[in-house]
Amino acid sequence: MKTISSLPSPRPVDASGIVTWVHIGDLHLTGPEDQNSRDLHSIVDTLNRNFSTGVNFVFLPGDMAEHGQPAEFALVRAALDRLEIPWFSIIGDHDVHTHSFDAYCEAILPAEHYSFNCGGYLFLALNAFSRPAPNSFTVDDAQLCFIDDRLATLPAGDRAVLFLHCYPSDLKAGYEALRDRIVRHRPLLVEMGHTHYNEIARDTSTVYVVTRSTGQIEEGTVGFSITSLDRGCVSWKFRDLASTEPFVMITSPADWRLTPVGSPAPGPVQEVRARIWSDAPVGSVYALCNHQAPIPMEPIAGTNVWQATWPPALESGTFIRVVAETVDGREAFDEVRILDPQLTRLAPRDQDNAIGAWPERHILGTQLGPNKNGKKW
Repeated sequence: MKTISSLPSPRPVDASGIVTWVHIGDLHLTGPEDQNSRDLHSIVDTLNRNFSTGVNFVFLPGDMAEHGQPAEFALVRAALDRLEIPWFSIIGDHDVHTHSFDAYCEAILPAEHYSFNCGGYLFLALNAFSRPAPNSFTVDDAQLCFIDDRLATLPAGDRAVLFLHCYPSDLKAGYEALRDRIVRHRPLLVEMGHTHYNEIARDTSTVYVVTRSTGQIEEGTVGFSITSLDRGCVSWKFRDLASTEPFVMITSPADWRLTPVGSPAPGPVQEVRARIWSDAPVGSVYALCNHQAPIPMEPIAGTNVWQATWPPALESGTFIRVVAETVDGREAFDEVRILDPQLTRLAPRDQDNAIGAWPERHILGTQLGPNKNGKKW
């Protein structure tokens, strides 16, 4: 195992300008022969083989080592050292079961919290355990000052993304202060782990997304999620590890479930863009809007992004679907619905604004896990 002495850098964005990352959920590694350890290596193989193009980095949301032991972190690094895409991680409650950051910082990343830029977005990788204890759930004043300093560097019009192990409202200390900064600065996204289930929530400022764990799964199948930011549009989709289908992700326009509550109604749809990953060449791609005639999409040179423009623009419809067909006869699609039903009530706590089930995105809505209705890991 090699020790990282500095933070990695994400890959530069391609000609599309879209920022895309893969999220590998909480690992909870203990031993090399355990299923979650084997699954992690399978995820790394899949990413290296089929998802390297168009991915700027990989993110791990903490709880990498079940008991925070050096031998467990060594298992994590043995897998991540094989990953051909730059990766970032943050600290989870299981990572500080030893009441120290030392094992994590020596084996994984030499920073308890940090930031980086990619494609015009500021990413803040935060530590929900400023006090290194598994029950602390604390963002302290020093970290809040770090957030303020970094947000002060944002050029006008640029947006931030927060990485945190848990929902902000799960913090026992620092929640109100962090919530105040979310309301004022309106980050596009807060992306998390901890819950062990897939979930999306949204309030008037921000979208919150959670990816299910890789270890200790209580609902659904093992896999990973992919998030993209396309000119302010957020897209998120889960990939079943066992799937062999091409993977289509519409990056713009955004689905209403991935936009803040009360966002302005979308105007006429002029352009549709999608990233497509496939182990076979893609032969054709087309877009549909409200069952109208399909519009052929064209690739952006040097990328795996396809786009189409409607002449003239279509009024906002119920759904947009992008269908990709490979040269070996396989077909896959993605679909977004862009008309927000406009909620009339909004809960004060972030996670209470979860959208519920979205089966097409592997969001089951049962909330099994350590956070709400499931086991207490």
